[in-house]
Formats: sequence, C-alpha cells, structure tokens
Amino acid sequence: MKIEWVNHASFVVDTRTGDSSTPNPIRLICDPWIDGTAFNNGWRHISPTKFTYQDFSNITHIWFSHEHPDHFSPPNLQKIPEEYRKRITVLFHFTKDKRVVEVCKTLGFTTQELPEGQWVPVGNAKIICGRNGQIDSWMGIESAGQKLLNMNDCVYDRISEITHIREIFGQPDVLFTQFSYANWVGNRGDSATQHQAAQDKRNEMRKQAQVFQTKQIVPFASFVWFSHQENFYMNKGVNRISNIYKFCADELHVPPVVLYPGDQWEAGTPHDSSAALQKYESELNAILEHPNLDKSAPIPDEKLQDLAKACFAKLQKENNRLLLALLPAATVFLTDKDQTAVVSCTSLQLSAGRNGKVDIEMGSDSLAYCFRFGWGGDTLQVNGRYQVPPGGNARKFFRIFRVPGLNTANEHLDTLFVAKKIASLTFKSTEENAKTQSA
Repeated sequence: MKIEWVNHASFVVDTRTGDSSTPNPIRLICDPWIDGTAFNNGWRHISPTKFTYQDFSNITHIWFSHEHPDHFSPPNLQKIPEEYRKRITVLFHFTKDKRVVEVCKTLGFTTQELPEGQWVPVGNAKIICGRNGQIDSWMGIESAGQKLLNMNDCVYDRISEITHIREIFGQPDVLFTQFSYANWVGNRGDSATQHQAAQDKRNEMRKQAQVFQTKQIVPFASFVWFSHQENFYMNKGVNRISNIYKFCADELHVPPVVLYPGDQWEAGTPHDSSAALQKYESELNAILEHPNLDKSAPIPDEKLQDLAKACFAKLQKENNRLLLALLPAATVFLTDKDQTAVVSCTSLQLSAGRNGKVDIEMGSDSLAYCFRFGWGGDTLQVNGRYQVPPGGNARKFFRIFRVPGLNTANEHLDTLFVAKKIASLTFKSTEENAKTQSA
C-alpha cells in the first residue's frame, strides 16, 4: 500500500501495486479536512495542505471516522467538483441518525454503511471498522497481505477493549494514532493539567503499541494549533512531534514514520522523517512566536435570546420536560460583554456585570454556538474557548448542552435513556468491584 500524506488526520491509501494491471485498485482518503478553521474558529493546520480539490479526481472512496469538523467537513466536501463527487463512494459506520450519510447523499456521493466489527470487501482490499464512544470509530484495511490500522482519536480506558480490536483485526503492519491532546486541558497558567494531558496521550500510545505489536507507527491527528485568542495558551503544553518521534523510537521501540503534506511513502519500508520533522517544528515555532489569532465579535442580546428560544423549543419537543426541568441552571460570565447569563433548558436570563458565583466563563459567540447547533457543547469542550473560575462547576453547563447533542444523534432524554444510563453505571461498578476483589 502506498500512502500519500494530506494533513492532520488525512491521508490517501493507494492499493495499486507496481503491476499496472492490478484489478479493482482503490484510492481511499481518510478524513479529508483540506483547509479553513475547525471547531468554531478554534483550530488551524500547522502546515498548509498541498492536496487540492482537483486531486479528488482520482479518489475512489472517502472514509470518515466521525463527525468532528477536523475529520468530516461539509464546507470542504462542497468544494469538491460535482463530477468527482459522483464517482466517489463514502464509507461510514452504521448510525441510527444517518446524518453523515444523508449529507453525503445530498452532495452527490454514493454511500456505504459499514457494519461494526465485520470485514467488508472494497475493491482489491477489505475493510473493517468499529465504534468508540458515541460518535468515534477506528478503521482497518488489508490489501496484498499488508494491514494498516487507523485508530484515529479513539481512546480506550481498558486494555481489554484494545485487545478486542487486536483479536478481530490481527497484528497491524502500520498503526496510525493520535499523539497529542485535542480538547480543553485546564485554565490559563495551569501547566500541570496540560502536562498530564500530554502524558496521558503518550500512555495511550504506549498501550496501543504493547497490544498491537505494530511494526511501524505513524503519529498523526494532532498537526493543529489552538488558533483563537481565547485558547491560544493551550499550545504551550502540547506534545511536539519531534519529541513524540523520539518517544516512539526510544521508549516504545517501534520505528516511527512522520509524514509532511505531499509526502508519499510505501507502507512497510524504511522512511527518513528528518525533513518532515524539521518543517513541522519550524512552522509551529513561527506560529507560536508571531500568531495570527482568530477573534469573535460579541453577539447582541436580542440575537442570543432568539437563538436560546429556538434551542429551548426544540429541547421541549424532543425530550421529557420533567427531566429537563430537573437539570440545574448554570451561571455563565460572558467575558466579551461583561454580562452574567443564567442558562437552563428553558430560559436565558442576562444581567449586567458579574453577579454572584459563576460556573464557567466564555465569550458570547461560544454561548451562541451552543444554542445554534446540537453539537455546540461538544465543540466548546474540544476548542477549549472557556475558563472555569474558582468554585465554578462547568459540568452544570455541559450537562445542559449534552441534551441537544443527544438529540442530534437521534437519542432523547427520557425515562428509557435514564434507565439505560443507570444500568450501564451499575454494570461498570459491578465489573470494577469484581476486578478489585480478584486482585
């Protein structure tokens, strides 16, 4: 398999062999985020993408791991020429809501939903994928005796879960895995939390390397920087790719491969990563020394109230109203307007100044985004454009906005959901107690 590096979490897998008569070869691109910002102007690429929208002319398949905009970017997909879209098949894991496949169908792509944990023939290759959490997934591909495993952003708490993937996929020749944190990791000045988050990601890589026993490892899905004036501070503690390269080689004892946009590499062969490492380090240093930061304009009160009313009406329609009422309100300080907002599932109250105990601080643009989109709360947790003041409780805020997130995935806050949640927590507690007793 030949790999063509696109950017961040995106690369092309080409299953053509040296023989031009290879039957049914595929050129599959994973998670194409080509340009622009992601997560409500929270992220940008470190390095410019060389792969162009015209280059989709010879792409046969697109695989999306999940709906996060650095992986599934509808604005980017719309820029692919229509004639190319008609010739491309989108592969995505089975979901109840069908949202991703419906968007892709509307854009003219052919779509194919992948069953969980089952091998599916695709051209001269076969593909398998599995779910992780509510929206994420991993993908494995095998062709001409080579196996490539794309773990993407998947994080597993238990070794047994990673072992299960090894059991159904086998030993990968090449493992692609995320190498740095990609979410809020503490307030400004909280270097200890950033350090721990970076260490946690290295520990996750270590677990995967130990279980999969991969022959080569490609660190990826982290070639971004926090680009907004509200989250720029989080760049300080990220895992630098040069350090991760040494970590893989010296501590994991797995040969690492680092690829720069436009690089091509025959999987399984030795690769000199020195040029890519130098470019990434140089470009990230230039960004950090002279950042061109994204900014957001304050949202007028009337607009905030209109967005809130529309959000609340939808919540009332799709969920149990009694359960909604049981969720406590959150107090938000809007930093760009010097206002206090009290938010619940039914109302938004705005007042001047900072009033009383505050659970979370953010710009009004972030609050508006949470009202506007079902995935707004998830986006805010990823882009990290907020602060938690002393004594604050950010969970109160995110608990409210988890409900519209559930609704976008065709789930609802009702008695059945609560019963399933209680059953899941009970099972997890029983399992942990059994492990403790056996130990």
